[in-house]
Amino acid sequence: MNVRRWWRVAFAAVCIVWFLQKLHWSDPGNLWDFTVYYHSVQAWRAGLDPYDTASLPPALGSAGFKFSYPPYALVLFEPFAMLSLQRAMFVYLVLKLIALGWLVGIWSRLLRTNILEPPWMLFLLFGYSSTIFIDFVSGSVTTFEQLILWIGVTALLNERYWAYVAAVVTASLLRLTPMPLLLACLVAPDRRGYRYVASGVVAFATILFVTYVAAPALTVEFFQSIPKNVGESGRLNPSLMPLVHDVTALARRLYDVPQTLELALYGVLATAIVVATVVIARRVAATTAVNRNEVIVYLVFLACALALPRFKNYSYMLLVAPTYYIATRSTRLRQAVPLLLIACLPVYSWVTRPENIALVANYSQWLIALGAWGLYLYEIQSGALLQHDAAGERKLAAPLSPLIYR
Repeated sequence: MNVRRWWRVAFAAVCIVWFLQKLHWSDPGNLWDFTVYYHSVQAWRAGLDPYDTASLPPALGSAGFKFSYPPYALVLFEPFAMLSLQRAMFVYLVLKLIALGWLVGIWSRLLRTNILEPPWMLFLLFGYSSTIFIDFVSGSVTTFEQLILWIGVTALLNERYWAYVAAVVTASLLRLTPMPLLLACLVAPDRRGYRYVASGVVAFATILFVTYVAAPALTVEFFQSIPKNVGESGRLNPSLMPLVHDVTALARRLYDVPQTLELALYGVLATAIVVATVVIARRVAATTAVNRNEVIVYLVFLACALALPRFKNYSYMLLVAPTYYIATRSTRLRQAVPLLLIACLPVYSWVTRPENIALVANYSQWLIALGAWGLYLYEIQSGALLQHDAAGERKLAAPLSPLIYR
């Protein structure tokens, strides 16, 4: 092993140790989401209502925490409830670390980068205001969700569409957020993508129906809890809907801005993002580029994150690979070093304090995603991002076009 590789190994080891010591997994003040799962299952096993905040310890209930997953999630978390809270937290974190290692391995293969590369390691630590760290310290299930989803992405890029549909549906069982990612199936030829999308929606609906048959009361309570999962904004939920709400709240200091205008503005912006993405994705799909599927998939992922009305800070794990992909392949911005640097700014991380955060900082993750999405559109439009093999190039009919069609 040469000296350069030893330095990379040492640097990666320092990053990993730093990440682990920051978790403080023996501290019961961390992993608040997992603590909610744990006590909700305990309440359910005792015959109490897991969706009633009164079933939680007073500190959690008074802070607004509540169990918000479908009833079958109680069965998934039940093994942890057989342990003490401290042991359950430790086991949960170990499983998450294993899942994260697997996930980073998948990302590294898809990005064709060495896991020991310092820029990649730093991006994993700091990308999107340390989104991976936020997921770990909160105790959310996002890492497991992302692992399942990216196993599906690997299948999709190998044109195994049904495996991708199964992965998206499975990743959506606890939270509905990944379901729009079924739209990536539209890269399938001969319009078969619509069948894959419809099948995924039907499968998910069937699971919910079976859940209702098995536990009707709990399922009704779950659906009644969904409208209550709103209201978070800023650093906790840096997404388009709360961004529009906060901007219009500032505007109301000077003007009378009706609620309908706020909703209309969100609709216009979300529609613009979706339409622009569809137009560019269709153009990419019509090319002979060997990397057209991965470009479309990453573009769809970014567009979904930008357009969804709710997208939590730890959910930005979805954009780690797509953002690094475009940043390291950009030909117009010197491999988009500025994007990498901006995406790694610890705007809300373990090195900043909440009181220092202003409006722009609150939505920095969404703004970074917007920059990555815009860079995709720019690079695709210029024709620089798409890769053509030699055989495909000889068959091109319109070599002067920035996007070459079949």
